[in-house]
Amino acid sequence: MLRSKIELAIVVAGLCGLVACTRFFFPQALGGAPGRLADRSAMAKIEGGTFEMGDNQGEPHEYPVHTVELSPYLIDVTEVTNEDYRTCVDSNICRAVKEMDDPLFGAPLQPVVGVTWADANKYCKWVAKRLPTEAEWERAARGTEKRMYPFAGGYTEKKANLRGSADGFSYTAPVKSFPEGKNPDGLYDMAGNAGEWVADWFSATYYAESAEKDPTGPGAPTRERGVRGGSWTGNNYEARAAARSAMDPSYSKNNVGFRCAASK
Repeated sequence: MLRSKIELAIVVAGLCGLVACTRFFFPQALGGAPGRLADRSAMAKIEGGTFEMGDNQGEPHEYPVHTVELSPYLIDVTEVTNEDYRTCVDSNICRAVKEMDDPLFGAPLQPVVGVTWADANKYCKWVAKRLPTEAEWERAARGTEKRMYPFAGGYTEKKANLRGSADGFSYTAPVKSFPEGKNPDGLYDMAGNAGEWVADWFSATYYAESAEKDPTGPGAPTRERGVRGGSWTGNNYEARAAARSAMDPSYSKNNVGFRCAASK
């Protein structure tokens, strides 16, 4: 068997060139991303503890407000960019998406959008991370202060990229374009810019039955995965830290991207 595999590799190399065929037939394994992308030192460190999740004044699927205890974890300071996602594509791990080559969305430092949940999940695994749970995402967005938004005070056009061009961007903005919108943990674009896939399956009634510690969403698959954070197509109500939305995980849109997390 080993001899057959070696002979096959020699034949393939002879047909199309050793370097190209090696990349095609033996792609880089998950978890084998360049050190720059797998480095966790620049991730925000979220301490363990409790916070109040949900919004009793929001939509029905945002309540009841309930206390959640989370273990310490790390989360990316920015949404994953086209530049970094393209590295995954060039490594024959990630699937290319058309928005990467669209002049409206494809600049290197704009967040990658047009990705499915599986695309986002594969990238995070490739960089030895994972998608954040919905609870981790909300805790990172609002902190422990029951904030309506990730940033202090109310929404202004200097704090988030939402619908329209009054904030300076008609489509997605390069990450870190809104320093006034950073939260206390130093995270950018937790409100607006690109919506963000989370790990959990979505259930409109999950908050009534959520686990108290490190919840991970419904135990059985549903039709949709969670998306958080609003986007460049939404308004400030949709960009609240507690706001929830969802999408079929096989779908992709030009207003949905992601960021990665990791356990400490």
